[in-house]
Amino acid sequence: MEHSARRTALPRTDNHLLLAYVADLELEVDRLRKLSQFMQLEAREVLRHIRSLCTETAPAGKALPLAEVDEAAQQFSAVLRDLQEPPGYHPAHDQVIAIAVRPLIEQVFRWQQRLLGAMNVVLRLELESEYLEWFPARLRHILDNLLSNALKYRDSDKNESWVSMGLRVAPSSYELRVADNGIGLPADEGADMFELFYRAAPARAAGLGVGLPVVKLLVEQSGGSLTVESGEGRGSTFVAVLPRYSLDDFLI
Repeated sequence: MEHSARRTALPRTDNHLLLAYVADLELEVDRLRKLSQFMQLEAREVLRHIRSLCTETAPAGKALPLAEVDEAAQQFSAVLRDLQEPPGYHPAHDQVIAIAVRPLIEQVFRWQQRLLGAMNVVLRLELESEYLEWFPARLRHILDNLLSNALKYRDSDKNESWVSMGLRVAPSSYELRVADNGIGLPADEGADMFELFYRAAPARAAGLGVGLPVVKLLVEQSGGSLTVESGEGRGSTFVAVLPRYSLDDFLI
């Protein structure tokens, strides 16, 4: 006897809620994984440097280079400060608040620079406003993945590598524009960038490419849109249009 398995389709509203939950969950897992990798990498490097300084033999009549040890400790303290989460970040209670955009972008950029070994990349900011009112957890996820993507696929053959972040404010939306002068993509591969598990071989062969597709899903579930323009050797430009919400609607 043959048995046919039937799949019961969820109502559209349930699908909508499920996709939003999956997007938030995937980005939170990705953030925690990157945080763990980053802390391990940074801690190993700082401790290695301090140990090398402590094992040096000081010239006769001179002290060990304690100033360098102090500098290494200060840099590690700065890393820990960069990892501090802003108020209202946790996705379990993410709600609209006023967010200082410049320090958040700079913090995320520094974190990704250290994580990806891209300290020579320059950040350019073009902000029409220093603040926006949005969901801090979702915004950090979006910035984290878009800046990570721009830094990861920088072009080492160019004299200067840069990433620019622009913010434009309209009556009903915010427009975030993240551009870079990295390796870019061939014209026929741009649309595939948002497909789940897509990676442009061989540069993206290190793992499952879920970051950008889930960011797109998260933006769309928030009522916005995410698009990309890219050309091989000309870098990429991502534009996220985020709907504006009234802060008063979220105050209890």
